[in-house]
Amino acid sequence: MGKENKQLKLPVGCPLCGEMIEITCIKCSGCNSEIQGSFGAGGLTALPVEYQKFITVFLRQRGNIKQVEKELGISYPTINKMLNSINNILKGTVAEKPLSRREILDSIDKGEMSVKDATYILKTRKEQGE
Repeated sequence: MGKENKQLKLPVGCPLCGEMIEITCIKCSGCNSEIQGSFGAGGLTALPVEYQKFITVFLRQRGNIKQVEKELGISYPTINKMLNSINNILKGTVAEKPLSRREILDSIDKGEMSVKDATYILKTRKEQGE
């Protein structure tokens, strides 16, 4: 492997407007060859940040929902909803964007999401600079 460079994490969306990003160049760290084109982020990197963090915890807890609830401080219905959303995104059946702040507040107001769950989602985004 070539010289060590500090690598940035690939953002999930545009840090300015939140829209999807397009990768236009890949570079080999060994020979410095570059390939220009239009490359889409795939797999887990295509997921919103809060889903990526959720999956990390879910796997660390070996799928134990009770432990995920405890570690993240979110409810079983929210975990279920997140798993369904993640599966839909990965299957390509839904080009889902993360909930907007307004949608989160509306979900709290309708009783579909707890304040604790909303806090987790918004805090996760804030930690990633979104």
